[in-house]
Amino acid sequence: MDQRCRKTDASSLFALLLVATLAFPSLTHAVDCHECDAPLCDCVGSIPVTVLGDMGCPSADLTNDSGSDTMPGVMSDCQCHKCNSTRFANQFRKPIDRCQAYRPQCLAIGRALAFTRVTPSPGVLINDTTNPMQQLNRDSLSFGWEPGIDLTIRREHWTENAFEVRFTGIDQLEATSRVTVGGPVEIHAAVPIFAPDITSIDTRYESDLYSLEANWHFVTYCPFRYIAGLRYLGFDEELTALMDSPTVPMTYRTHTRNDLYGVQVGITSIPDVPLLDCKWLTWSAKLGLYGNDAEQTTILEGTVGQRTDAPADAAAFVGEFHIGMELPLTHHLTISSGYGMLILERVAIASDQLQSTDLFSGTGSDNEGNALFHGARAAITVRY
Repeated sequence: MDQRCRKTDASSLFALLLVATLAFPSLTHAVDCHECDAPLCDCVGSIPVTVLGDMGCPSADLTNDSGSDTMPGVMSDCQCHKCNSTRFANQFRKPIDRCQAYRPQCLAIGRALAFTRVTPSPGVLINDTTNPMQQLNRDSLSFGWEPGIDLTIRREHWTENAFEVRFTGIDQLEATSRVTVGGPVEIHAAVPIFAPDITSIDTRYESDLYSLEANWHFVTYCPFRYIAGLRYLGFDEELTALMDSPTVPMTYRTHTRNDLYGVQVGITSIPDVPLLDCKWLTWSAKLGLYGNDAEQTTILEGTVGQRTDAPADAAAFVGEFHIGMELPLTHHLTISSGYGMLILERVAIASDQLQSTDLFSGTGSDNEGNALFHGARAAITVRY
């Protein structure tokens, strides 16, 4: 009899539990309350839950029991509910492996460039003495568009920090000019030189730029991610003017070399954090201070004067800016395009050297020039 009663009591208890579970389904969700991040939550019990609201950095943000959206260095745009509700703990502890957005990633970015260099400012280099309007002027040297490459490898830790190494190369930007003259010409050096019986001046101007940099990206307050890094830039130019003559042909050639070593700082967009309500917009701005190990070599063949190896070290400045749009195709693949600009100040420019060089004494140089490169950029980004 007692055994039968015990069986009845156990069956009754099981039935009561089943009815309670069906009648009060919210009880089954209590175990999920630690991760609840939805406006409507069926949580019960004493576990405190606060809806986190919009991601990003609102001024009147909401908090859970771990922290606040306005904490420096904490920028959550991950839409994983588990990650949102515990992201402040993740900031100082081991990341959640299931959250794709929080997991550190490696990015390989390959950009194709179509760049040009702005034409130098006006300045007469060589002119016909009988007809001064027949002249080789610096502003007649118009550069075309040339391809370049921009390669970046980046290790990115969500939207909080990143380390990158970047190489940029723009090779053999070229400008050409031909001027027909009919008599003696004046070469506008520091001490002018006159050459008789010149019939034409054929000029070729080449400009090369390459860069290697290492940058650390970090976040303090949105919507910006800050940049600090080291950079090397190499900027070489060569200007050659062939002065044809039936008697004494002449060649003027100047080669300049700039090796810039320095530091740079800047700001850039945070991945997936909208600016101007456009989450596909990307942008960056960097400024740097550099020591410039510059030199120039100038030679005038066919008459007096030769100028070689004239060092002109100085401080230089570089600014780089870009703006663009990116389109994610998959989680691992993104395409983008935009516009970029690079400005160099206080560097040795080949077209500036003639007017500062005394070809008789072999003295003089100019390292106060500037150069502006700009053009289109198209990129493919691979994440893994």
